Amino acid sequence: MNGSIKAVLFDLDDTLYDESTFVASGFRTVAAHLADRFGVDKQEAFSAMMAVLTTEGRGKVFDQVLERYGLYSSQLVAELVNMYRSHLPEISLYPDVRPTFQALREYGARLGIITDGLHVVQKRKVAALGLQDLVDIMVYTDELGQEYWKPRSAAFQRAVVMLGVQPGEAVYVGNDPAKDFAGPNSIGMFTVHLCRNGIPEESDCEANAHISTLTEIMQVITGREEG
Repeated sequence: MNGSIKAVLFDLDDTLYDESTFVASGFRTVAAHLADRFGVDKQEAFSAMMAVLTTEGRGKVFDQVLERYGLYSSQLVAELVNMYRSHLPEISLYPDVRPTFQALREYGARLGIITDGLHVVQKRKVAALGLQDLVDIMVYTDELGQEYWKPRSAAFQRAVVMLGVQPGEAVYVGNDPAKDFAGPNSIGMFTVHLCRNGIPEESDCEANAHISTLTEIMQVITGREEG
């Protein structure tokens, strides 16, 4: 490679695939289990989970749905949570991921992913998406310890060491301004905010650049090196 960028690292959830599809996949698995075990209507149970998620967030979805059917117990909630976390999700990469990875490979960049979340869950996502065959390294922050989840810098430091590059030779792409950019910025990486819903006119985001599709990363890299 002639330029200064030798590696590009990516966040996973909502950067390379739509995380809401993972949630829906998990809810469908749980709803099917409730239908088989207790005879509830599968689609109705799934719709109830999605409704609770929309109004109240993830925290008490299973509690409330089980209460609705008169099935609540803390043990059953724990079973459903484990089922949700351990299911093999039906998810797919955003359409711009593979073409972008291919372009980066042709450019000469090494590729990696840094992801938060329970590592057993994240590994199932990676397997379902086939990402292990598309990148050089995976860093699961949970394997370092939850105290090293983003926005801590430890995972980013580990990633550049694994790739054999300096922080200034690496780019990190993520979607969450609250946690994605403080860590890589602190060690001197170039950071890019992927805003799939459109780049906001005003933002407190600390990323060095903003893009609305993943394919734009090539323009960012070449423009940075020419500059």
